[in-house]
Amino acid sequence: MGHRALLLLLVAGLLVVSPAAHARGPRPVAETIASLVVQAGLGDGIGIHVVRLHDAEELYRNQPGRPRNPASNQKLLTAAAALWRLGPTFQASTRIEGTVDKGHVARLVVRPSGDPSLGYPALATFAESLRLRGVDVVDRIVIDDGYFDDQILPPAFEQQPNEAASFRAAISAFAINSNSYVVHLGPGPEIGRPARVRVLADAYVQIDNRTVTTASGPPTPRIDHKLTEDGHLAVRVDGNIPQQVRTLYYRRRVPDPKAYAASLLVRAFGKAGLGGELAAEYGPAPEELPLIGQMASAPLSTLLTSVGKWSNNFTAEMLLKIMGAEAERPGTSARGVAVVREELEAHGVDTSGLVMVNGSGLFDGNRVAPQHVTQTLLAAYNDPAIRAEYVAHLAVGGSDGTLKSRLENLPRPRMVRAKTGTLRDVIALSGYVLGEPGRSVAFSFLANGVAGRQREARDLADDIVRALADYAVQPTDL
Repeated sequence: MGHRALLLLLVAGLLVVSPAAHARGPRPVAETIASLVVQAGLGDGIGIHVVRLHDAEELYRNQPGRPRNPASNQKLLTAAAALWRLGPTFQASTRIEGTVDKGHVARLVVRPSGDPSLGYPALATFAESLRLRGVDVVDRIVIDDGYFDDQILPPAFEQQPNEAASFRAAISAFAINSNSYVVHLGPGPEIGRPARVRVLADAYVQIDNRTVTTASGPPTPRIDHKLTEDGHLAVRVDGNIPQQVRTLYYRRRVPDPKAYAASLLVRAFGKAGLGGELAAEYGPAPEELPLIGQMASAPLSTLLTSVGKWSNNFTAEMLLKIMGAEAERPGTSARGVAVVREELEAHGVDTSGLVMVNGSGLFDGNRVAPQHVTQTLLAAYNDPAIRAEYVAHLAVGGSDGTLKSRLENLPRPRMVRAKTGTLRDVIALSGYVLGEPGRSVAFSFLANGVAGRQREARDLADDIVRALADYAVQPTDL
């Protein structure tokens, strides 16, 4: 057999893939992707779908209809539904009501509506504005958080009950600092003495400082917390803090967001010079009182930036419940899921086989097929009412977000806009490759069963996107 014939046989062998994987569309890009999949050898846990944006022509498929764990690619569905149902300019508002009588408010009512961006600085600024408006004394504070139900853990979040990291933060209608607290650590004034430990919510958090300031070496802080019987959060910090380090920051989830938020509200009022009992409690306040003021979030289009670019689980889950609450009070995760499904179907997405339990894709519970994702990407891109905001909320390859250090040196800058996804057994990457008008594509790569081979799966996803980028910049007759 001649060398040329042998070479043709070898190439043909590389392009033999599983029966579920079919190379379609223009042969060069389809065959390139098929070859990459075979060479990666990651088994049948890989699902891939690629379609052109201008005509929905399918360019490549590999088990595109098989639902699998999407990890954070679930956020692509949540974000699209939020833009469709709520609108890009939607704002979550926290209303403050009460009757001011000669500088005195006997009963101040707080009506939150799930603002995921509300932080202590906003509380402090608002408290100062109350003082400027003539409020001197506040006796009783009632927080009516009936906008959401009382289920603070989104579905599937119970799968890691001992996880204290902020990516697993609880969800509540009145949420401050993303329902997380930050431990600030710095060296103490003397070697051998305790290091400096600070937490903003000093009325809620009880610090047990067992750290030691050392002359050198790496910092070795350990942080544990637990709820006390009287409703406070006991935080124990130990380990070595070397004298040369600057302040270190460690963020942790709050197990009881109600007590935490109330303590920060009272703290802000007190720091602003408001007197009175400042006794905060939760409960329904059906009677509407005169509006004193309100704190509004940034528009939804801005809130989504942290979801698409930085994979913010907390904001995704809050938005899911907001969608549920805007349909029927109180907002629940299940009702939010129903809204997402309604919006997807209304915009032409075939939701057959789709299983959705939460809005972030965290842990194991959601089941999404690559074609669910590509259909959502197509529908969002083809809708001028949300296209700009939807594309803008995604990470830019080689530029920002979770793709800042990936997909660099493409044929054109900023041509990849996509959402990453990572779990122990999952690697996902879905989004757009934007090139010539007739060659821009939507793609979805969902890999399950890759524990221990995450790097190989991520490399495969990136190689596929590079091949699509090369395809996207080729001349077109359109």
